Amino acid sequence: QRLAREIAASSAVLLKNKGHLLPLSQDQSIALIGALAKEPRYQGAGSSFVTPNRLTSAIDGFKANKLQYTYSPGYELNIPTNEALIQEAVALASKCTIAVVFAGLPAIIEAEGYDRADMKLPAAQNRLIEQVAQANPNTVVVLNAGAPVEMPWLPRVKAVLHMHLPGQEGGLAVVDLLTGAANPSGKLAESYPIRYEDAPSAGFYEAGGRQA
Repeated sequence: QRLAREIAASSAVLLKNKGHLLPLSQDQSIALIGALAKEPRYQGAGSSFVTPNRLTSAIDGFKANKLQYTYSPGYELNIPTNEALIQEAVALASKCTIAVVFAGLPAIIEAEGYDRADMKLPAAQNRLIEQVAQANPNTVVVLNAGAPVEMPWLPRVKAVLHMHLPGQEGGLAVVDLLTGAANPSGKLAESYPIRYEDAPSAGFYEAGGRQA
């Protein structure tokens, strides 16, 4: 468990930290938003699937570090946009010092044996992030995904921490990183185009692997 936590922390990449918004501190009121904060996407699907001897979520990490937070799911995994959940999360974000949004690709979109149709996060998550960032200028996005994603909201959030698929101790590792107990010193292994159309292959292959 200790080694898994260290590996998860050392594999994370800090993509943005404008104005040194991170690390978090215990005197901040935090809006913790996103279903993935409670139900972590911690590994791939198919032949990479293993059964962990325990699994920690970001909520576990926030509790263990005694951070002042209030949780709102913001979206439901594998379900289209729920406007009521988005507005509930936006209202919470507007009342807090800082908003931390957990977003990423559910297994139904990213798994072994088929291509992704595009490089986008689910529409509900993109809409949630846009509106939370509008309500709270101190917004952090934590990403869980095994491959590059488009980030249309990137100019409007202050910090982005990419955890990839962090394994069973990812919930504790992400809070180590958010609070500065660990240094987010990982590096990307691949380029992240702003849009799929910016990739050199876009003129030859459509998103989803079909030949153009």
